[in-house]
Formats: sequence, C-alpha cells, structure tokens
Amino acid sequence: MSTPFGSPKSSNDLLSLPRGEVLGRYESYLDAQKVVDYLADNDFPVSNVSIIGCDLKSVERVTAKLSYPRVALSGAAQGAMFGIFVGLLLSLFNEGNPLGQILSSVALGMAIWMIVGVVGYSFRRGKRDFSSSNQFLAGYYDVVVSFEHAPAARRLASSLPMSRVQAEHVTPAWAPPRQDQTPPSESAGSAPAAPQEEPTPSAGAAPGSPGYGDLPDGRPQFGVRVTEPAPEAQKQDGAGEPEPAEDEKRD
Repeated sequence: MSTPFGSPKSSNDLLSLPRGEVLGRYESYLDAQKVVDYLADNDFPVSNVSIIGCDLKSVERVTAKLSYPRVALSGAAQGAMFGIFVGLLLSLFNEGNPLGQILSSVALGMAIWMIVGVVGYSFRRGKRDFSSSNQFLAGYYDVVVSFEHAPAARRLASSLPMSRVQAEHVTPAWAPPRQDQTPPSESAGSAPAAPQEEPTPSAGAAPGSPGYGDLPDGRPQFGVRVTEPAPEAQKQDGAGEPEPAEDEKRD
C-alpha cells in the first residue's frame, strides 16, 4: 500500500500520527484510495493527505491440513524452484551442457527441501497440523487532511459521487446505531404494538363533571356526589309551610 516515489517526510512526522481533519471514513482501502486519487487528479497537494487504518486485526487464514505427503510435495515444489535458479546461475559461469546442470540442480534441490520439510513436520506433529497465511486488516479507513487544506479537500470531495454517500453508510464497530434502524430488542417477525386507546368518559358520569367513571360499587371515583333536589320537590316543600298569623303580620 506504499510506493517508493515522492519526497520522504521528516522523521518526526513518521514517528507520530497525522494531525488533521477527517475527510471521510470508508470500509475498504480501495474506497479511501479512490478519494485520494480524485484529489490528485484535481491538482490537490496530496502530500497533506493520509490514510489511517483503524481497528486493526490480525487474521490467520487456514489454507489446508498438513500430512506427510502434502509436506513432501510442498517441499519438492519449493526445492524445484530453488534448483532452477541455482542451475541457471551455474550454466552462466560454467562450460558444458546447461540443461544437464539445471536438471541436476532441480533434482538436488527437490531432495534437500523434501527432507528438510518432512523432518521439520515430524518434530511439530500434533501441535500444528495445518498451514495458514497471516495478514493484518483494518476495520475501517480514515482519510485525514491537514487543517489548512481541509476546506479545499472537502469542497473537491463533495463532487465525488461515492465519497459522501458511502461515507455516511459506513458503520464502524463502535459507532452508535442509526435512528432509522430497528432497535435490537424488537425481533424481525414481531407484530407492531397496537395503539393505546384514550380513556373515554363513563356513561354514568354526572353532567358537567370531568370524564371519570364511578367505582364498581357505585361510589364516585373522586370526592362525594351531591344530588340536587328535583324542582317538583322544592315546590311541594314551599306549599307545605304554614302561613304566618294575622297578628304577626300586624306586628
């Protein structure tokens, strides 16, 4: 991912992380490389741009199970390549049949590498019976631009179709969930919750009172119910009262 061309930076810059503004965050190195290539095509000083791989992980990929025949064949192949190289060198400096020198070197190389491979496998048998390849991978990549060139880089990157769209959809391991995503507590097949109905006033509520129903035993839920007398009862009460005597009127 590095090229030997270009002016090397000072030793102080190589021993510290680049300082600047994060122009974008991308899931793959190729996406981050496209942004830097686009800036370079538009005559941007890319010496102020850095690609930082974050959340590094060591990945060991198991390729095959080892056995004595497989180890012997692998050693023979490596020995043949080494024998061809040695045979070509000998044929350049020695007189004679070059093909014979190459074939003899190949046979000798295959024999030596097969013996070395089988002996080495016999010592570690039972501890590591598989072959693998190791590599370091980053979870995401940040394109960092120095502070003084950040506005110009942001203006150029905004015209790149993939820069802004893909950067927004990147979800690092530590990033909070987006609002448009379904919460993890809700399963995919669960039905949506029914809307809650608003409480309606009871049919037996008194007119003019708030919409609260009575208790099961008939009592009001709040306070004490006061019943107003009917108009006919008031008239009967007024008619039954005795009229004052005439002497009392004269007084």
